[in-house]
Amino acid sequence: MKTTEVNKNLIGRRCECIFTGMMVTGVIEDIEENKYSVNVKVHFDKPQQWGDDLYTEDWAWGRKTDEFGTLHHLRLLADEPDFQTMTVVFGEPISQIDRSVFKDADTWGVCSLQGWVNSYESVRFVAINDHTAVITSEYNFEQVKVWLEKYVPVKSLKIS
Repeated sequence: MKTTEVNKNLIGRRCECIFTGMMVTGVIEDIEENKYSVNVKVHFDKPQQWGDDLYTEDWAWGRKTDEFGTLHHLRLLADEPDFQTMTVVFGEPISQIDRSVFKDADTWGVCSLQGWVNSYESVRFVAINDHTAVITSEYNFEQVKVWLEKYVPVKSLKIS
């Protein structure tokens, strides 16, 4: 990245930068500019060890006159969604699963597959047709997948 490309709008963006000769990923936390240089503070995704010390952040810097410094190694990463998507095709209609698996609402605390999936924090269930649903989640995804495979007939399950 060039010193002329740095601005406050970069704060919060994911990036890759150089630290002790290795490329590491993190999030831009702060930007400082003075007469001679531009500095970008990066908080690393994972702490980085150098000798006996552990670093959680570092500054990428660039000299304005000739672009010398570590800033020219900094690259913005594509913004990725904070959730995963699972498309599930069930072996029987969702309404049948509701009647069979969830016939005893006291056992599950809900009376439908949609109600059960939506009861997980950050997880949402949307039926596409009578056999197919799209489930999205920021986290808790693996637990829902394991439960579905154990308790309901799943024909196919695709995660993207």
